[in-house]
Amino acid sequence: MIRANFIRTTILASTLLAVVAAPAMAQQAPQPPTLTVFGDGIATAVPDIAVVTLGVVSEAPTAKDALAANATDMTAVISAITDAGIATKDIATSGLSVNPVYSDPSKDPEGRQQVTGYRVQNQVTVKIRDLAKSGPLLDKVVSAGANRVTGIDFDIDKAGALRDEAMKAAIAEARRKAVLMAEAAGVALGPIQSVQTSEGGGVPIFRAQMAMKADVSTPVMGGEQQISANATIVYIIEPLKK
Repeated sequence: MIRANFIRTTILASTLLAVVAAPAMAQQAPQPPTLTVFGDGIATAVPDIAVVTLGVVSEAPTAKDALAANATDMTAVISAITDAGIATKDIATSGLSVNPVYSDPSKDPEGRQQVTGYRVQNQVTVKIRDLAKSGPLLDKVVSAGANRVTGIDFDIDKAGALRDEAMKAAIAEARRKAVLMAEAAGVALGPIQSVQTSEGGGVPIFRAQMAMKADVSTPVMGGEQQISANATIVYIIEPLKK
């Protein structure tokens, strides 16, 4: 009897769910037709920041001597950087290593490789907020003892306005395409169903590699930098009104 009541209750509950769900399913309106468009936007500006990575490489018979020599030269290099007006907050150590230097095994009768000394590499990344100082600064640090300048990158200090400009351009391009496609398809654009946007990173159009020595001040040219954005807009489309 208990089992029969359980089965009867289950059947009744299932029947009630079906009765409740049926009107809800019947009330679901068909989804309106939509048009999805994509737009890309680019904003270009001249960089106003240079980021330089430079350093000192020192070698000596012992690790202690190599570290001492490197510290002396690196202190002189950092002094040259700060004397050029660069704030200490814009100077950051980006690499420090101590490695043994090995002999060439091909020159040993038994093909042995021996430690002949130690090499210390210390490098800093310097943010230069006045591009006009870039060339003279590089000349000063090389004269002070920097024997490695790996390159220079450029950036934009206040890129927010540039990103906004790229985003507006992307949305405007998507809207332009929507109007064009709707006219060609013979439909009218209705309300916007959704808008999605994303930003791309800054793309340097120019990147310089610096010479180690020069008879005149090292030329530094920032070129231009692009910031990109894209937008996706979904419109509800409607028949044209006659």
